[in-house]
Amino acid sequence: MVRFKTVFDIFAFYDEVKASGKKIAWCSAFAPTEVLMAMDIIPVYPENHAAMLGALSPDRNPDNPYSQDSINLSEASGLSSPKLCKYALSDIGILLGDATSPIHGLPEPDMFYACNSQCSVVERWGDVVQDIFSKQNKDVPHYVLRAPALTKKEEHSSEELQHFKDQIEQHIKEICDRFQLSYSEEKLNEIVEESDKANQLWQKCLELAKRKPTPWTNIDAFTAMAPIVIARGTKICTDYYRSLLSELEERIEKGIQAVPDEKIRLIWDAIPIWPRKNWLAKYCEENNVAFVASTYTHSWWFNFDANHAMDSLVRRYAWNTMNRSKDWILNWTIDMVKDYQADGIVAHWNNSCGIWNSYVKRRLPGYEAAGIPTVMIEADMVDARFFDKTKITEQLDNFIQSF
Repeated sequence: MVRFKTVFDIFAFYDEVKASGKKIAWCSAFAPTEVLMAMDIIPVYPENHAAMLGALSPDRNPDNPYSQDSINLSEASGLSSPKLCKYALSDIGILLGDATSPIHGLPEPDMFYACNSQCSVVERWGDVVQDIFSKQNKDVPHYVLRAPALTKKEEHSSEELQHFKDQIEQHIKEICDRFQLSYSEEKLNEIVEESDKANQLWQKCLELAKRKPTPWTNIDAFTAMAPIVIARGTKICTDYYRSLLSELEERIEKGIQAVPDEKIRLIWDAIPIWPRKNWLAKYCEENNVAFVASTYTHSWWFNFDANHAMDSLVRRYAWNTMNRSKDWILNWTIDMVKDYQADGIVAHWNNSCGIWNSYVKRRLPGYEAAGIPTVMIEADMVDARFFDKTKITEQLDNFIQSF
């Protein structure tokens, strides 16, 4: 396996955030953080922290990721799934006890900002965080942006978008008043322009996997997606994807294949199994399999217009792939299979993420009707207890032997 020269130093990133002295907002993944940045607030993401806890291990043992102790602490305190997913339990556990984090925990929040377009868990997550800090005599206000669903139609009405915008503008006023901050539309334009640049570069990187053979896999992209999640709107993010794109283009010129003798191309549906990401990469290399796209990494696209910054944020953040209709998400995934010339889909039924599980189970008949070979494996995004290596290996073996 040829390693990438382009690396995003996530440890240094969090060190810089902690040393910034600025206000910190803990945000859900699909919150309009460009607005917070326009108030000189730094957004950080408990979901990203949870993914790190699941992907890394203090003793390099995938059965013992950092997330395991923190999940246990959360469960011992009475918290549980499905009210809170294992991402939430993993992150919250660091606040509750002696569990360790590879980045020594997130910087303490001044506020929690959640947008419920992705799921209802993020709001409950913020409530628990607020309660934990309240017991430590720290007031952490919790702002919730409520998105209009698109589960039964294809577009939002102008009234729905206006209501969404009104909420954002009310939050701006409340946050500025509470923390004595100022909001700059000029700064928002600059940040949105930077977000858009990074997004276009990220999309170009993802689309290079359409090549046969692919110069990189979506398992690589699981790691490479971190900046578009936690640093969009910054030059650090834009520079990273500019460098990554250049390296991928260089790989193509030199004929470097991500998987030697690529034979089978697959789509990954849903959140990764973070504790077993490296195991899956090794399995694929040994079996000439390349994951070329996924519904997870490809959910992260943000096309913005800096000339109409706020309105473009409103249109984009009012939806994501988790609050669209079943038909929309099904057609989007089928189109992905065609665009990336994939042979089939591996769908991850995730023990603790109800929204993705619902989509996976409801879409399986649609994949089959479209003639797309599909296998569903059961595990969890960060809870290693739900990974049955023997069973999943057998499922994958049988699946790839069917081609």
